[in-house]
Amino acid sequence: MVMKPSNHNRRKFLSSLSVATAGGLLINGLTPFASAAQPDPFLPAIEFLFEPGLVYLNTGTLGPCRRETIEETKKAWEKLESLPLKYYGKWGAESLAEKTRITASRFFNCDTSEIVITNSTTNGMNSIAQGLRLKAGDHILTTDQEHGGGILCWEYYQKYHGVKVDIVTIPPGENNAAAIVNRISDRITKDTKLISISHVFSSTGLRVPLAEISSIARSKGILCIVDGAQAAGAIHVDLKKLGCHAYATSGHKWLMGPKGTGILYLSKEARDPIRPMQFEESYNTYVDSNGVVNSAGILGLGKAIEYLESIGITKVEEHNLSLRNRLYDRLSGMKNLTIVSPPAGPLASPMLACLLPDRIEKVAFNRMLYDKYKLSIRATHKQWFNGIRFSCHIFNTEKEVDFAADLVRKELGK
Repeated sequence: MVMKPSNHNRRKFLSSLSVATAGGLLINGLTPFASAAQPDPFLPAIEFLFEPGLVYLNTGTLGPCRRETIEETKKAWEKLESLPLKYYGKWGAESLAEKTRITASRFFNCDTSEIVITNSTTNGMNSIAQGLRLKAGDHILTTDQEHGGGILCWEYYQKYHGVKVDIVTIPPGENNAAAIVNRISDRITKDTKLISISHVFSSTGLRVPLAEISSIARSKGILCIVDGAQAAGAIHVDLKKLGCHAYATSGHKWLMGPKGTGILYLSKEARDPIRPMQFEESYNTYVDSNGVVNSAGILGLGKAIEYLESIGITKVEEHNLSLRNRLYDRLSGMKNLTIVSPPAGPLASPMLACLLPDRIEKVAFNRMLYDKYKLSIRATHKQWFNGIRFSCHIFNTEKEVDFAADLVRKELGK
């Protein structure tokens, strides 16, 4: 019998790492897995607006905003509408955006002057592409595991400007760092101008050995551009240690910020080769070349990042990986399910992807899990394999992970 977790809206994150990794988050009405002898210090309660009974393992698609983030965003929006000029230009919009830029630069370990506010990862990637001034004959090296938001900008240049997109195949289930690095390195030619790659693959949750790839790019005088949609807020992202030239990410996934917000990192050394039109005047947010911005959403994004900072991104990552690894163990060995994500280790991320049997249609299976059990996960994107994907974040618990694993075993057969 599959036991469904009780309904919950208010969740508390354990500041003690030993408690967090042992039992996840404490949910009102549920007994924590940690020993009663364990200390019970909490950070402030976090609230979400999940519908009753929902088990949400789908942050990789869209993350939930905390109630506090929503309220802060609403307050800013109401102030704006009380006097529409309140956040116009230098009156206030730029100061709000500047505060979020400062918070983001601290969180990602870079200079504030290297941070640009956008509305999504896709918007950031498009800005990079538009600002590169590519020409016919230039080659872009990327992989077959990229999300549409990270590759369509390059396909556009291939279609209309004669740029060549070279695709490196990374077979799902090939979870070998050296093999991935070699596949990338072996495809670089004298015409390669940049490598564009995800930090974490949306398809399999594989954490790419990004620092090594960035190092290779630098050694050959080419740019390393990164789609960080599935990394920022899920794992520790230190942009200086990673060494990439540009990094685009979303505010509305793992950072749990308002929908339609994003962050773009453009390193100082990339300012000349990458010159997006909307930031030609400056990297400030509210400038003539960029136009009117979502001031309230930008404020909310800053609040969301500050919350993750208050916990510590290392603790967040360890919690997320603990749940993901538990799910990996619970789903291992099934005859009707094949895990294609890496095992626990340096290539693992908080996402876990599995291959379904051909007889099971992924979208229908995914919909059934929600309709029947209120379990929200993701059917893998249409361009990839017939599979499902789980995302574990700070509001998820061991009981939820076990619930999801039991349901999959029940529906597919052990």
